[in-house]
Amino acid sequence: MRRTLLPVAALALAAALSGCVTINAPADDPDPAASGQPTASSTVVDDEPADRDPAPSAAPDTPGAPATLRALTCEQLKTAALGNGSERYNGYAEPIPLVDGMWSGEDGTVVHMQQPCAVGDLTGDEAADALVPVLMDGGGTGKFWQVVMYGNIDGQPHYVTMIDIGDRTPVESVSISSRRATVVYLTRPEDASSAEVAVRRTAVYRLSGSRLVEVSHTDTPYTP
Repeated sequence: MRRTLLPVAALALAAALSGCVTINAPADDPDPAASGQPTASSTVVDDEPADRDPAPSAAPDTPGAPATLRALTCEQLKTAALGNGSERYNGYAEPIPLVDGMWSGEDGTVVHMQQPCAVGDLTGDEAADALVPVLMDGGGTGKFWQVVMYGNIDGQPHYVTMIDIGDRTPVESVSISSRRATVVYLTRPEDASSAEVAVRRTAVYRLSGSRLVEVSHTDTPYTP
């Protein structure tokens, strides 16, 4: 009997060492996949809150929006022209080119740009235009004051029209607001001599086509 048990035990040991014996896990050992618990390979980490806004875009909100229109400057007017192909200045057949704000004709007439000028939108296209007083001196006693408007075309001054203020009626100020031009100048009653100024007039104009049309004016007494 003893001799029979020894060979059987040896055969069992050899089978175990050769991998033929299967050892099952205990029945109460849970399967990680079936337990619903995340494993290291399936866990997703989200550090950002769900309601976080996306990163801002570098593109503008309104692609293709026009660039800011460049306003005219008073300095530009000093080398502009008075008059154009369709709008003559004071009857001259050809535009008068200004040099440093002045022009001298062969007949002795001198045109001299005055101060102050004003910049603002008169046409409604959001491109700031300009107004500037001009004094025409024919060499005699007459000193004729005018206010010239320049339109803004691609940032360059283009002559539009002129307001004739009168003889020896100096312009004190010009301004532009709400597409209206306001000119303050000295003048006189209709029955006064041309050498006398006794009224300060504030006149308001609007652009109608290619003309500045007076909307209203107010007068106050003026004493030199």
